[in-house]
Order: sequence, then C-alpha cells, then structure tokens
Amino acid sequence: MELHINVPQEENQITDYRARLSPLHDKGLRRLKIIVTFCALGLCFLAALIGYQMVQGFILWQKVKELSKAAKFNVAKPSAHLTGFRKSVSKPFVIEWENHLGLAFMKGGMKYFNGTLEIPTSGYYFVYSQVSFLLTSPSVGEKNKKKTHVLQTVKKITTGYPEPEDIVSGDNSIYENDSYYPIYLGALLYMKAKDRLYVEVNNIQLVDVTKNDKTFFGAFMV
Repeated sequence: MELHINVPQEENQITDYRARLSPLHDKGLRRLKIIVTFCALGLCFLAALIGYQMVQGFILWQKVKELSKAAKFNVAKPSAHLTGFRKSVSKPFVIEWENHLGLAFMKGGMKYFNGTLEIPTSGYYFVYSQVSFLLTSPSVGEKNKKKTHVLQTVKKITTGYPEPEDIVSGDNSIYENDSYYPIYLGALLYMKAKDRLYVEVNNIQLVDVTKNDKTFFGAFMV
C-alpha cells in the first residue's frame, strides 16, 4: 500500500518540477535568441562599418593619386625672361641682366649669375634674345649721318669645353638718329644641365638697357 501511494506523489513531483522548469527553459531560449540577434546585428554593423571604411579609403587613395598626378603636371618647366640691366664692367662685351624685378622672372630651377643663365635640366629649349641699339648724333641731313655695324651673339658655355660656343648670332648696320635698331635672335636648341648662356655684343656702349621691352634675353624648355 505504501508503494501504491508514493508512486503518484513522485509523478506529481516530477510534473511539478517540469512545470516549474518549462518557464525557465523558455526564458533561457528567449535570452539566447536575443543574444544571438544582437550578435548578428553587431556583426552586420561591423561588416557595414568595415565596408564603409574600405570605400572611403579607396576614394581617398584615388584623390591622393589624382592630386599627385596634377602636382606632377603642374611643376613649372625651366623658364626665364631677363631684362637689360647694365653694361658689364668686368666683361666689356657682355650685358648684365635683371632677373626678378619688373618683367623679369626665373622658374623651374633656372639660375642667373654675372651675366650668364644656367640651364637646370637637359632637354630642348627655345633660346631668344633681343638687343636694341641706339646711335644718336646732333648732325642733321642724310649725308652727315654716321653708319655703324653692330653684332649680337648668344653663346653657350659647356662643362668640359675650353671655349664658349656661338649658338645664334645676327648683325645690322645702324645710322645716327633717334630710332632704335633691334636685333632679335631665336633658336630651338638641345641644352645639357649646367650649360650656361650669355649675350655678347660688339658695341655695348650703343645698347639701350633703360627699357624692359627693348633689350631682353631668355629661354624656356619645350
């Protein structure tokens, strides 16, 4: 009889235990689902953040690449424009030049020293020069006008060569009056780095160095 009575009690206890355990089990599953959901959302957010950073990094890299390319193309090529400054004292046939005031400028590594223009980079350059001569006299009448021969030469000094080389020259005959006689020279030449250019004239006392647009000298890389 005791056995017959106790069996139902044990079954009832098991049933009660299961009844108490079921809500806990459901609650644990809900918590686990919530945790898994948050983890999944976190992974999705992290993946999206990583993807966004990669896209932004790629865009930034493209911009840096474009800026670098633009900077490369915007680098100033060697160029210089010099204006007549004064007649050299140490070199009686060489004109000295203004290299930064007024219309004068130097870019891309060009250097100026004591009448010479130094080329910084090997390549093809257009070299030009204009010298204006002025021969004035109080004499009147065509028959009394004096005739004078003037010569302008652009010369190059190259390291290793003993003598300067004439690269372009021009001459003219001028007469006594109040008009300018300009001689313009220009040539496309291959120049080596450290080559130096200067202008030489035969009658430097007749050269007008008072106006920027009358006497000038320059070169630029093409």
